[in-house]
Amino acid sequence: MATPTDAGAPPEAGAPPARELWFVGPGLVEVRHGAPPREPGAGEVVARALASGVSQGTELLLYRGEGPTPFDPSLDAEGAPTYPRRYGYAWVGEVVARGEGAAPAPGDRVFALAPHGDLHLLGPGAARMLPRAIPGGRAVLAANLETAITCVWDAGIGLGDAVVVLGGGVVGLLVVALARRAGAVVRLVEPSERRRQAGLALGAATAIRPEDDRPRGDADVVIAATGDPSEIDRAIEHAGREATVTVASFYGARTSPVALGSAFHRRRLRLRASQVSTIPPERAPRWDHARRFALVCALLEDAALDALLDAPVPLDDAPSVYAALAAEPGARLQTVFQYGSRSATP
Repeated sequence: MATPTDAGAPPEAGAPPARELWFVGPGLVEVRHGAPPREPGAGEVVARALASGVSQGTELLLYRGEGPTPFDPSLDAEGAPTYPRRYGYAWVGEVVARGEGAAPAPGDRVFALAPHGDLHLLGPGAARMLPRAIPGGRAVLAANLETAITCVWDAGIGLGDAVVVLGGGVVGLLVVALARRAGAVVRLVEPSERRRQAGLALGAATAIRPEDDRPRGDADVVIAATGDPSEIDRAIEHAGREATVTVASFYGARTSPVALGSAFHRRRLRLRASQVSTIPPERAPRWDHARRFALVCALLEDAALDALLDAPVPLDDAPSVYAALAAEPGARLQTVFQYGSRSATP
């Protein structure tokens, strides 16, 4: 139970109901009114949204109806329908109430792998503390930073390596930045001019269009981050002997034939999937999720990452935002929902 000193301020009298973003079918999202969260129990907190970030990878798969079935095996029971559902995993809020034993206190800023919406009741360990110095909009990058860190670890990027990154979405651009920090020489292949410029600003030595790309077969590491399963063939063309091709993309239900003939076989290439939910085994003896998130927070102090943030948009504009992202996925970088005005479909 929340104590009188820790409970925080209750919702304002007459305040509109909390909003929730719902994916209701392919190409359809709605902002609905939701029930207020219950009083937090032991170890739980209630937090009010400051910002949340849109994943142009997984969320657009869901929006387009291209995700796997069930959509999230870690959460869905066998046979669970894909729609309607809430989704999102880059949510930043401020604690307004806490239960007994919860570490974050009212007023603390937290990050959570939680869907888009005004309020969340977060269980023990789900609300991860953020330094107050990190702006809420930049903090939505935390989830993709965890993914990019894990990808760099999985790929084994080291000082002086020649790295090719295929795809300049937010994850790909964060990999560019981290690979450069690790001392690699990075080449970005991306169709969007805006994303290529962002890649150069974050440390890429070159950034070229796919039609101008001429694989030389000499890269030490190749990162596949376009979201297109057919990219694996191009990644293999770039890889040098004994090199590693690391797949950062989540393809959902989409598949593509992959040529594992001459180049892949004769060069003795390694094809590795990178997935953020676990720490790579070679680091697991020393690193856990808490230590990795502390690294995320340290990296988020760099204001250069603001180059990845588009101007924030109101949550109420979500239907038009997803339609625009699906129509022109390369036109935006990190879309951030802001939580100000309140109007929603009951």
